[in-house]
Amino acid sequence: MMSGPQLLPPQQQVPRSLWSLLCMTTLLLSSIQLTIASSTTSSSDDNNGGNKKDLSAGKLRQLAETALMERKFTDAESYYRQAISVEPTNSANHYKLYNLHKRMRSYGDALGDITTACELLEKSEDGSNSGGKNKNKTMEYKRIKAKLLVNLGRCEDAVSEYKSLNEVNEDATNCAHVTNAALSSYQQQDWSAAIQHFGNVLTNYATLGDTPDLLYMKSQAEYNVGDYYGTISDTGKILKSYPQHLEAYQLRGEAYFRLNEMDMAQKHFREGLKLDPEHGGCKEGHRLLKKVTKNDKRGDAAFEKGEYKEAIGLW
Repeated sequence: MMSGPQLLPPQQQVPRSLWSLLCMTTLLLSSIQLTIASSTTSSSDDNNGGNKKDLSAGKLRQLAETALMERKFTDAESYYRQAISVEPTNSANHYKLYNLHKRMRSYGDALGDITTACELLEKSEDGSNSGGKNKNKTMEYKRIKAKLLVNLGRCEDAVSEYKSLNEVNEDATNCAHVTNAALSSYQQQDWSAAIQHFGNVLTNYATLGDTPDLLYMKSQAEYNVGDYYGTISDTGKILKSYPQHLEAYQLRGEAYFRLNEMDMAQKHFREGLKLDPEHGGCKEGHRLLKKVTKNDKRGDAAFEKGEYKEAIGLW
């Protein structure tokens, strides 16, 4: 006899109480995983400084001070700038950035920072309950600015800054006097006197080295009296701080040319032309150098052939 079709056993039902327990366990595990992931992300943010946009100006200044102690100047500058974006009218932020830039020898930036700090303090004096305190701080900042101006060779500006304080500073006054004498001698093409006066300013007052205009005029005066080594030295100082100073490349190349150091002359003319292919001074210097070196080679060839008169003419 053939048996009838076998029926599958009925699907076993999971007890309702056990099913609820499984659901609760799954939800609990998911919650634990999310908590761990969130904690890991938070820890990663803390290790990387977190989201600086959400930090207070005080916390950003604290981070900047820590970076400064670790000599991480770029990080410190970034934190101070973020603090300024949070508190743009807080003069202390700009003053701290001034100190950082001065330490980094970014004197032009430092001057801008201390100038902004002074301006903010002056604006806050009116209508402030601490007007007297702000006035004293303003005077302190303006003296710092005036001293920096002297060290940068901007002595007339320094004298004006002291005048705004109803003060007279001997260094600023003497520096302005010597600088004016140097500029007068330069304009009159009294090169020897100009060299002496510029040297006085640069040695005794503008001591930070960030004085490209004064150094360039001194270099030109040295070139005009035939002190080509002095020209090379001073233009080298300019190019160390301002590597895109085209006139310094030209003048230095011309000094090397006068000393018959043609390879160095060519190098400086070409460096200038890399920055500006149409720079007239460097183009003319390079053209003249090529002409001279070409004639030298032709003169050498004539000399080797015993054609001495022709060689002398080409040299």
